[in-house]
Amino acid sequence: MRRSFRRIWQNTRGVTSLEFALILPVIAILAAGTIEFGRLVILTQKLQNGTFILADLAARDKTLSVGQLDSLFLALDNIIQPFDFDTEGTAIVTGIRVDSSGDPVINWQRSGAGTLVAASEIGAPGEVAALPAALTATEGETIIVSEVFYDFEPIFGLSASPGVFRKVAYVKPRLGTLETLLP
Repeated sequence: MRRSFRRIWQNTRGVTSLEFALILPVIAILAAGTIEFGRLVILTQKLQNGTFILADLAARDKTLSVGQLDSLFLALDNIIQPFDFDTEGTAIVTGIRVDSSGDPVINWQRSGAGTLVAASEIGAPGEVAALPAALTATEGETIIVSEVFYDFEPIFGLSASPGVFRKVAYVKPRLGTLETLLP
């Protein structure tokens, strides 16, 4: 009996398979977490780039029409690829003008580029805009604000939690005041 037990104890066949079976779940969790974290980083970069591009393109001309803004929204879906922005995201562009009392008042606002329901954290037309304290503007200046929202859903749920991401860009118009959004 002792000999049988000793032979079994000294037998090393299958040790590699056993070690691999023990380490495989750890490797699988690390790989899934790395994939999920990579998706999150890429999405964040694409959203920030898309937000800035949208604000920059909206602020480049003397005037801005609803049709031009809708065309810019179409481009946003291509910028965010491979993420499905059409069903999981939305964008809001807001025109703000600083009035004679120094308050930033929202003149116009337009949303598009996706079907996600999200409200602007800047405010609504006619209201005083909620701008960061570090953003200074003088009377008569206009600010174009671009907000992009995306409803992120992780594939594996290991390294990130689901939620709506919001990115914002603030740009001053280059050539005009863009006080109104033309029909």
